[in-house]
Amino acid sequence: MRHWKRVVAVLLVAAIALVVEGWVARAPAAPTLFKNCQYVRTAGETGRPPYSLAPTIGLVRATVRTNRGDLVLTLDRSAAPCAVHSFTYLALKRFYNQTPCSPTLECGTGHPGYHFTPEPTGHETYPQGTVALSNTPGVGNTSTFSIARTNTTLPHPSTIIGTLTAGLPVLNRNPTTILEILIG
Repeated sequence: MRHWKRVVAVLLVAAIALVVEGWVARAPAAPTLFKNCQYVRTAGETGRPPYSLAPTIGLVRATVRTNRGDLVLTLDRSAAPCAVHSFTYLALKRFYNQTPCSPTLECGTGHPGYHFTPEPTGHETYPQGTVALSNTPGVGNTSTFSIARTNTTLPHPSTIIGTLTAGLPVLNRNPTTILEILIG
């Protein structure tokens, strides 16, 4: 009789192990917490690129202070981790302070001293309030970003990094100078 109890116990443990193994196999994979970005220094430039590991989870809030008022942006790390990482890095270094915005709301000037591969999804649309890093063909993403004032198209697929979440009246007044960008 003891022999049968052992056989039943072994079969029960084996059945539980199979159920758990099946459950683990069907469970979604844990998200990758960081992406290794390839920021390439531009020849002749002295700018230093950000650290190559970019977070891939979470949203970043950025307040763009302009001469016409504040624009609040929500940047999505999961959609474009390298681009969001670069934008926040440059904002924290005050790279965008006192830079102009064109009437089409393309903001930022100069070159940060590095570039990186664009992160398009292949389904880019740019409705009003879309925030995107500009893509220069043959070079890649740099520092210039756009905020779509209306539903628009951009000449080259730009990397979408987020959306305007507050400040639409300011956007419609066409800010001409970024005073500073606050992250957080």
